[in-house]
Amino acid sequence: MKNSKMFVFVLLALAFVTFLPPDAFPQGKPVELRLAHMFPIGSPSHQVIDAWAKKIAADSKGRLTIRIFPVNTLIPAPEIYDGVAKGTADIGFSFRYLPKSYGLGVTFPFILGAPDVVTADRVYDEIWKKFPKVMGEEWKEVKVLWLSSSMIQAISTRKPVRTLEDMKGLQMRVPSRELGDLMKDLGSAPAFMSTADFVIAIEKGTVDGAVIQPGAIDDNKLGRKIKFVLDLSLGAPTPVNAIMNKDSFNQLPADLQSVIDNSCGFGKEGTLKIWVDAFDNAMKYFKAEGVEYVHLSPEERARWTPLIDRARDRVGADLDTKGYPGTEIVRFIRERIGHYAK
Repeated sequence: MKNSKMFVFVLLALAFVTFLPPDAFPQGKPVELRLAHMFPIGSPSHQVIDAWAKKIAADSKGRLTIRIFPVNTLIPAPEIYDGVAKGTADIGFSFRYLPKSYGLGVTFPFILGAPDVVTADRVYDEIWKKFPKVMGEEWKEVKVLWLSSSMIQAISTRKPVRTLEDMKGLQMRVPSRELGDLMKDLGSAPAFMSTADFVIAIEKGTVDGAVIQPGAIDDNKLGRKIKFVLDLSLGAPTPVNAIMNKDSFNQLPADLQSVIDNSCGFGKEGTLKIWVDAFDNAMKYFKAEGVEYVHLSPEERARWTPLIDRARDRVGADLDTKGYPGTEIVRFIRERIGHYAK
């Protein structure tokens, strides 16, 4: 009888251990998380994430540390989102490349036509507040730590573009279908290619320019080939994202979860500053290399605006057919950018 009671007791104890909730990191024990990012060591982005990791360690009094795996050392850049969702890394910091389950997100590089990085970031945050279920669904596989806009895209050419007529017949590199359709509306021929391929194409003279971030002209030292950049935002590629595996977060003690949550503003501010500084540096590079930053007259800008708005409305209508409130989001973006312009 005594042995039977002991056997039952052991079974109950084993069951209790087996079904402990997965948040049971021992209280007070040190925890190390793996962070994969897509940027080279020493780059501004690496410096920001390194400073954030040090803040985590300091705020947790050394109980929570983050081991950083820079570009391609743990997960290739295009796979970071999926890798974090699956737990290959606990945290990721990158752009989001693959369009799977990200139908609305892939259009933001075109429809989020803010005039500068800070405005783009503000509007992106407001979209989340206005459409939380829609936006949350696009990131449901992970815990979002912070999202930040990156640099605006602009028309950059070897020949001067000061009027709509100057766009006629130009061969223009574009990174997306939406921008390709707009180039057609403006009278140009789109050529779909990566930034790396564009650098080769502009050197060979097989394209006349690109819709691209001004910082890419600085980064690739294209001042000898690109001589004109149009002050006309055609979207801010968003977002640069810091994300976390849900299980990795949920398994942390509550106080360490708070350390991470309370640090996200610090990380977002640092990430945004990268792109503000990069734009400022691009302007300095343009001045040094004789690249003209072209400002359209109000009358000329008024000729471009209806064409761009029509193209964005077209994207919104296409999103509507896919179950998103696309038209409503495009109108909301336009209203908020107008608000900040005032």
